[in-house]
Amino acid sequence: ENFVLTKNVKMNLKNLARVVSARRYPVLLQGPTSAGKTSLVQYLAKATGHRCLRVNNHEHTDLQEYIGMYTAGNDGQLVFQEGVLVEAMRKGYWIILDELNLAPTDVLEALNRVLDDNRELFIPETHQVVKAHPHFLLFGTQNPPGQYGGRKVLSQAFRNRFIELHYEDIPCDELVVVLQERCKIPQSYAKRMVAVMKDLQQQRSTSGIF
Repeated sequence: ENFVLTKNVKMNLKNLARVVSARRYPVLLQGPTSAGKTSLVQYLAKATGHRCLRVNNHEHTDLQEYIGMYTAGNDGQLVFQEGVLVEAMRKGYWIILDELNLAPTDVLEALNRVLDDNRELFIPETHQVVKAHPHFLLFGTQNPPGQYGGRKVLSQAFRNRFIELHYEDIPCDELVVVLQERCKIPQSYAKRMVAVMKDLQQQRSTSGIF
C-alpha cells in the first residue's frame, strides 16, 4: 500500500526476492540514506504474509533490546522479558537490523551464532538456547562506512555470514514520481524538492556541515 514501484525499485525488489527465496541466508543491504533498503524488506514481508520487526541501531544500543531482561511482574516477582530478536526467532518473523555498522561490538558478537548455519541464540540470563523458526529471516542495513559519520567497517569474517546486496541512490526522475504519487503534489513541486535534496547532499559531501 502506497509503495511506488519505479523501474529501479522493481529491479532492486527482484534481486531481494531472489535471495529471500532461499529462506535461510541472512541478507545485508548496503547503500546511501533513502535508497529504499528498509522499505524494500518491509514491502516484501507484507507481500509474502510475514510479520516484520525492526531495530534501529546506534552507538548506545543495548544488547538487552535484542535478547531481553528481567523485569518485575504483576505479582512483584522477577520475570524474564524476551527481546525483539528472541521473539522473531521463536515466532518466525522477519527482523531488520537497521544501521548495523553503528551497533556496539557486544551486539555484533551476540549475532554470530544466529548468523551461523545452526541459527541459534544463547540467552545467558536463562541459560536457554533458542533455535530459529524455519520462517525466521534476518536482514541488516547499513550506509557505506567512510561516507557517513560513526559507521564502523564490519569485519570480513562477519560480513561473510551474509549475502550482500548493494544499492545506489534512486534516480532523480524516479524520486519525482515517488513524491508525486505518495504526497499527491504537482510535478513542479516534486522537482523542486528533489533539487533541494540533491543540493543539500552535495553540500554535505563537500563541506561536512551535516
